[in-house]
Amino acid sequence: MAEAAERWGVIPRYNGYQGNVVESPASTIEAIVRSMAGGRNEPSGVEQGQIANVGCAPPPERAWGWAIQLYAARSSDSWGIGDLADLRRFGRWARSAGASVVQISPLGAQPPTSPYQSCPYYSSSRRFRNTTYLRVEEVEGAERVSAELAPLQAQARALNSQRLIDHDAVFALKSHALELIFRAAPQPRGLASWQKKQGRALIDFATFDALAEVHGAAWRSWPSSLQSPRARGIEQARAELAERVAFHQWAQFHVHRQLARAAREITLIADVPVGFASDGFDAWRWQDLLAPGMRVGAPPDYFFPDGQDWGMPPFDPWKLQAAYFEPFIDAVRATTAHAKGLRLDHVMSLFRLYWIPEAGGAAAGAYVHYPSAALLAVLAGESRRSGSFVIGEDLGLVEPAVKTTLQRVGALGYRLLWFETEPSESWPQQSVAAIGTHDLPTVAGIWRLTEPDHRQHHLRSRLVEATGLPDGSDALDVAVAAYRRLAESKSCLVLVSLEDALAVDERPNVPGTTTEWPNWRLALPVPLEEIERADGPGRIAEVMTAANRSPNLPH
Repeated sequence: MAEAAERWGVIPRYNGYQGNVVESPASTIEAIVRSMAGGRNEPSGVEQGQIANVGCAPPPERAWGWAIQLYAARSSDSWGIGDLADLRRFGRWARSAGASVVQISPLGAQPPTSPYQSCPYYSSSRRFRNTTYLRVEEVEGAERVSAELAPLQAQARALNSQRLIDHDAVFALKSHALELIFRAAPQPRGLASWQKKQGRALIDFATFDALAEVHGAAWRSWPSSLQSPRARGIEQARAELAERVAFHQWAQFHVHRQLARAAREITLIADVPVGFASDGFDAWRWQDLLAPGMRVGAPPDYFFPDGQDWGMPPFDPWKLQAAYFEPFIDAVRATTAHAKGLRLDHVMSLFRLYWIPEAGGAAAGAYVHYPSAALLAVLAGESRRSGSFVIGEDLGLVEPAVKTTLQRVGALGYRLLWFETEPSESWPQQSVAAIGTHDLPTVAGIWRLTEPDHRQHHLRSRLVEATGLPDGSDALDVAVAAYRRLAESKSCLVLVSLEDALAVDERPNVPGTTTEWPNWRLALPVPLEEIERADGPGRIAEVMTAANRSPNLPH
């Protein structure tokens, strides 16, 4: 089995978080080899490729910007959730205050069914987008049905009074509104030419969503004649559901149009998630390239001693190579269509990925090699093609060689105040400086010790060390002082959490939890109208300007 594991790229052991060598169970290695081999003795001969000599598009120099959760950034005009018009408004204000970029979490589409999935990192598709981010009133044709939209608008705006976002209610109200507009204006200007450019992928996506409305979101439970884009019953079903297929294409066109308008205000940094939902469109579309019986996750670490099972299907690296990395290219191109900054979630996935057999627990997984040289060559080529710089989320158990390789291709890595032991003055120029991420505590949560995970409270000493402020200091003063320290670093980009600028205690997501915390459902405590005038964001903008962080990044 050791020889077979080596042939297929299964890594039998890895270095654990305690510095020990962890041996993956023999049963796990056997299951992974069996999943990839499918009865074959040898992998198909595919060129491994070489790391590109030409690197990624260059990053900005001494820039700064905001890291936001779009759903949380509501205005008084929002329908219960931050939307693309809010992003446009925020981008315009951010740029006027000196920021160069806005980083947003993924906007991936979700199945058009309830309950509506709230997690942006577990989407139905990495290519197509979530229609709940549409600003209904700005969809072409909305003025024709304004009377019918008025009561829906009133109900939706009433949701803004609740800090907890009701994704189901937002989805229901916006779906109803969009259907009214579609019936009034089904052929907006530019739709036909955009559909042609999207090709077969858009038709398949719209078909999937139309089928999900009839048969439910989980395609593996559909009739066997519909369980693949090429299944025998698809064409007939598509014809029968033609109006719904047209509607879902139309909705995607309007998301594209509104996102393009937002991107004109400021440079966007958009996220490519490491994977997608096991029952979503991407899994349906790419099912022949996935490893059967496997899920993606992470091995045990300090915070998750039992490991993490993310529930997402992995691509078989051999099949992925044979397909010339089409799914990866597809996701990157969709992201860079409007964003000039690309953040790769869990960048280690370009090198190795932790697989968990369906019959086992997360602690009993094993790592599988991916063709990093070829993937990095593709990434660099796509980055240059689109002119989008690259950030690799290189946090957690990441080998030093990975960080070195990313630097060689010109991708930025993270330097976080929460994690780094070296002072920020020594952080490299080719890096993104930040305090944390959406998965980590906020400054206020740590300073006030309201962070629910008490194991994180030791981070308070990092704030004391970085700011020199005494215990009784206000949390906002601490945040401003901490970002002043980062602003003075050599890092080419500083990202500021909007939660920190507003002294919000709660973080957007607590990894490893589902119902324990309102993950991906908590709006910011004040609307954009107040954020634009608030003390915290203004003070942090002044700190960045004083440190000569440039607002002049072209976008």
